[in-house]
Amino acid sequence: MFSDWLLNLSDTTLATILRQSAVAYPLVSAVHICGIGLLFGNIILLDLKLLGVLRQPALTELLPLLQRMAALGLFIALLSGTLLFSVQPAHYLSNNAFLLKMPLLFLALLNILLVHRLPAWQAALTNRPFGITLKICALVSILLWLAVVLAGRWIAFI
Repeated sequence: MFSDWLLNLSDTTLATILRQSAVAYPLVSAVHICGIGLLFGNIILLDLKLLGVLRQPALTELLPLLQRMAALGLFIALLSGTLLFSVQPAHYLSNNAFLLKMPLLFLALLNILLVHRLPAWQAALTNRPFGITLKICALVSILLWLAVVLAGRWIAFI
């Protein structure tokens, strides 16, 4: 049932416009890349801060901006990615790189939820020592987001 709904995305007006326009698909693709850059760039900065690679400024100074920009990037990437997917859902659903990217994306988002529930996160938000758990989550985050980006690029080559 869910796969039928996904396959029917190709019948939408937006998908038809994207397929027929010489400009629309490349523009949406460029927007998708910009969204990924905004998301990944801000997450990497936050993770590097948690790992202690970036010393200044304090996390409390950086966090509001990094979170807003990462959330904006995620929104842009998800919206534009859905539009790109709608053009050829059957192709993507049979593409091993896409099928790898989706669970990696899920795990990366799950890691964010986990981090925000950790007591160590609350400690970090108030500039208190937070121990190794948060550092491990930051390292896992970097690895997961790198894997998402690599799998996403790999889609075009399969």
